[in-house]
Amino acid sequence: MSVPAVDPEIQTMLDTADTGVFPLYGLDAVLADPERYTLLRERPDTPVDDEVKVWDLYVPGPGGQLRLRVYRPDTSENLPMILYVHSGAYTYGSPEAEEGRCLRYARDALAVVVSVDYRLAPEHPFPAATDDAYAALTWIATNAAELGGDPARIAAAGGSAGGNIAASTVLRARDQAGPHVLFQSLTYPNLDGSLSAASVRECIDTPILTRGALELAVRHYAKDSHTTPYAFPSRAADLSGLPPTYIVVAEVDPLRDEGRDYAARLSAAGVTTELVQVPGAVHGFDLLFPQARVSERNLADQVRALREALHL
Repeated sequence: MSVPAVDPEIQTMLDTADTGVFPLYGLDAVLADPERYTLLRERPDTPVDDEVKVWDLYVPGPGGQLRLRVYRPDTSENLPMILYVHSGAYTYGSPEAEEGRCLRYARDALAVVVSVDYRLAPEHPFPAATDDAYAALTWIATNAAELGGDPARIAAAGGSAGGNIAASTVLRARDQAGPHVLFQSLTYPNLDGSLSAASVRECIDTPILTRGALELAVRHYAKDSHTTPYAFPSRAADLSGLPPTYIVVAEVDPLRDEGRDYAARLSAAGVTTELVQVPGAVHGFDLLFPQARVSERNLADQVRALREALHL
């Protein structure tokens, strides 16, 4: 099976990008070299939005003090809340690295967004990240008043590795009678550590995420735990009782079919599920190339799904 063509606008950006430290075509090499991926843990300069207040909170976490970065629209209204889990192949990234997305979710979905600064692999492999995310979910549900949030309207969202951790957090909340999660939004999530999906075999050398990079990310994160549902939610035998779900997959991405398969299983289990496949999109398209038309359309759709779910 041939790999689908990359969206022409994104392809032009790939061909002309000043990559800096981000390896548009070499993430596998970076993940193989701790000194290189450490560069990607540096906190970048962040955008500013006068309509959204941003601050950090430090709360007790399973590994010590846990940082939560909060984004709140400048309003006195009691708002729904979104637990956001950033991407980064489990080994890098930070709330600041996805500040633009969080600001947009907060402003346009009219919600308090709480981005969790979870512990990173390989120094902290599974279950550290999932434990941190679940602790963050529990904290915001218990302390919603401090955030001006509504504990009855909580969503979980994340992309790539963060999509996995967000989905795991929601699964764990169901299993352990934890906080009620009203909705989950998963963007090109890594959900199955077996690396057996057809798109993993197909997308060997695709831009941004290659099969080799995916294999390294899974190895750094989960090692021998890929059959554990909280490491990779697609391993859960039962998906019933999970909240309505919105899943985005990129067409030119090794993770494409993991997202599609998870959406099909959710739907079969009676979970209201919306699946969006973005033609010609590569992994991380909306974060790396937000100015592309396909990215702008999908970001608007992500906001639409969150707003509809949280403002019934």
